[in-house]
Order: sequence, then C-alpha cells, then structure tokens
Amino acid sequence: MPSTIRIGLLDTDSDVRLGRKLVLASEPEFEVVFDSDGSTDDLEAIEQSLIDVLVIDQRLFSGAGVSFYSSLRNLIGPKQAPPAVLTAAFAQPDLLLDALQEGIFDVVSVDQGAQDLVAAVSKATTGVTAYSLSAIWELVLSQPAYRAVDLNFVRLVDELPQKLSSSVKKLKTVWQSSDLAKIEKFDIDSLNALVPRLPVSSSVELVVAMNRSGLLDV
Repeated sequence: MPSTIRIGLLDTDSDVRLGRKLVLASEPEFEVVFDSDGSTDDLEAIEQSLIDVLVIDQRLFSGAGVSFYSSLRNLIGPKQAPPAVLTAAFAQPDLLLDALQEGIFDVVSVDQGAQDLVAAVSKATTGVTAYSLSAIWELVLSQPAYRAVDLNFVRLVDELPQKLSSSVKKLKTVWQSSDLAKIEKFDIDSLNALVPRLPVSSSVELVVAMNRSGLLDV
C-alpha cells in the first residue's frame, strides 16, 4: 500500500463531493488529487492522472457510476484501471452484484457512514479480498438468475493450464454442492493465481464472471 493514497472523487452533487472530500482529506494517508462530477471527459483525465483509488457515486453527470467505471476499464484495461469504491444512497443487493460484475471493489451506502467509506478506500489499495465465496453465493441467490456469456472469457478459462484449472473445478464442485458449510470453508484467495491470466481484477470478479457466463451451473 502506498504511503499516500491518491484518491479520485466523482459525484454529480458538488455539496456531497465537498463533504466527502473533507472526510477523506482528514485521513493523514489520504490525498484527494482529482474531483469532478463524472462527465465523459473525466475518463481521459483519470487515465492521465496518478490515482490509487476512485470513489465513484452511482449518480454521475454522465449517468450511472457503474457504467462510468465499466467505460474506464474498457478504455485503459481492467487491470490498469485504479480500484474503485462505489457510493450509493442506500444498500441495494442488485446494485452490489452489478458493481462486482464490473470489477468494483465494494459499495458503501450513505447510512454506513464515513468510517466505512474510509475503511473501504484503505482496503481497496491493499489487494485484500472484499467478499468471501459464501457472501457472493448468497448475493447471487438473492437475485434473479442472469446469464451473459462472454465467449472470450469462457475460452480463456478453458485454456487454463491443468494446475490452475483444478482450482476452477474445485470452485465449481463447492458452488454446485449448495452446502453452505463447504462454501464458507472455501478460500476464495486460492483463486488469486488465476487472476493474471484472465480479464478480471480480483478473485471476487472472477467468481461473479464465471457465474454470469454459466461456468458454475450444474
């Protein structure tokens, strides 16, 4: 983790943005180096800036925060884009799943308070895993089934060397068991070795992407 965490702050409401800027800037290791309303012009500006973490509100000038981050990743690459924490007015499981599908590290709602936002920003720079497999499994079960098969992603998973593909098989077996005890015991960090070979930024995004492409189906 860098000694100073450089933060990019995006929110269409200038008053909210100022309040969050003051909260974040009060932390000695944080420095807000970029803040804006989230217009499409900000994509290139962020690409050219030295930013360690983005704090993106779901309501931006250009539209939804999740869509903005997706566009940023398409522009500069899923691994090159700085990690992002999404802020929202209230907790929404469907929004959380959408955010994780786009590689966002975590979602913090207003009612969670400033300290949860600070904690999420700090964790986003450390490479820690934000969610356990059981948390993802329960989140997926709480939402209507949705499939959007990414053929390139499926191909890359199929082409993984045997040593890595064994981790995929273990994940699939545990997931399909629907045994919460087994799912809770599964170490999601055991999938970290797969991340460099696939167009995902974390093991959490990997699991969500596999589910979305139907690779975890029975």
